[in-house]
Amino acid sequence: MSDMINTGEEIQNLIKLAHDSSKKGRAELFNGITDLIESQYQQISSTEIDLMMDILGRIIRDVEVSLRRKLSLKLADKDDVPVELIILLANDEIEVANPVLIQNTLLTDRELVNIIQRKSRQHQLSIAARKMLSSDVSRELVKTDDDGVIVTLLTNKEAKIDNETIELLVEKSKTREVLQSPIIHREDLPKHIAARMYSWVSMSLKQELLEIHTFSAEELESILYESVEELKSEDELKITKGDSEKTLIDKLKKANKLHISFLMKSLRQGNIRLFELAFAEILNIPEAIMYNILYERGPSALAIACCAAKIDKSVFLTMFRLTREAKMMDTELSQPEIEHAYSQFVNTSEQRAKSILHKWVEDSSRNPIF
Repeated sequence: MSDMINTGEEIQNLIKLAHDSSKKGRAELFNGITDLIESQYQQISSTEIDLMMDILGRIIRDVEVSLRRKLSLKLADKDDVPVELIILLANDEIEVANPVLIQNTLLTDRELVNIIQRKSRQHQLSIAARKMLSSDVSRELVKTDDDGVIVTLLTNKEAKIDNETIELLVEKSKTREVLQSPIIHREDLPKHIAARMYSWVSMSLKQELLEIHTFSAEELESILYESVEELKSEDELKITKGDSEKTLIDKLKKANKLHISFLMKSLRQGNIRLFELAFAEILNIPEAIMYNILYERGPSALAIACCAAKIDKSVFLTMFRLTREAKMMDTELSQPEIEHAYSQFVNTSEQRAKSILHKWVEDSSRNPIF
């Protein structure tokens, strides 16, 4: 009973201290609340916890980073503290957030996904290194389309990555070599996926792949056969120096190989003209309209085009940045612009996006866009 009375008195004293807005007063209030939570959490009522968390939320930015980081380090492996406090720290500057992002088990998948979507790349990297990541959180990390984040995730042996996400990463690895070795070294990589990678990785990685993933003589023979067939297929699509980009696009289309992976490979290799032509062909729109969408109409128009081509929103920012960089245009987007563009992926179906593109084409035939 006396403990409850003492706790109540301490809380009342802290509330009085909240009126002191000086730097010293804020530090004392911060330390007082967090010390009380650490030492007497079980004796504090939910109403009192809510009150203290409300106060912390209001003053935390006025408290020195060193104090906030000290608290984060202290609570990183604790599960007997208010989850609201852990969430508050996890959304702080990365210097403060890092310990709880990597270690604390109170953070739910929902909270982690929210942080991935709204906070910095450094927050994403910390989460990617977290122990026991669920497949849902891993999937959200892959959507960032950031090589550093993805490599950190792949090298995290305790992270669960479902086969659908692995398939997506394997497809990305065709044009992004930095992903190949981390994928190959995943112990949970399905054997049939490992076999597929054999046809496009380097000789040294081929050897590593065969050493890490045990194949029978029959399986190995099948892998080698498919690898040769893949090379033959690519050989048939090769063009001479005199051939134009349009010729290549036509050949790829006839061979049913004009895919989004080719689109992004062209863009990442800096072949913007080939990218523009391929994108226009995939969308079945005139080149002038494609140019207008990429460089004149803004990010939301590009989002509509991505929806029509069934391109995931995780690729959108990369596509926007690389196309703008190629034309020496401003690549910066405000948070409202990003959120509005992302809303297109949520609210616009593939059919609706195609209808919008069709209308733009119709409008341009009546009113020239240039």
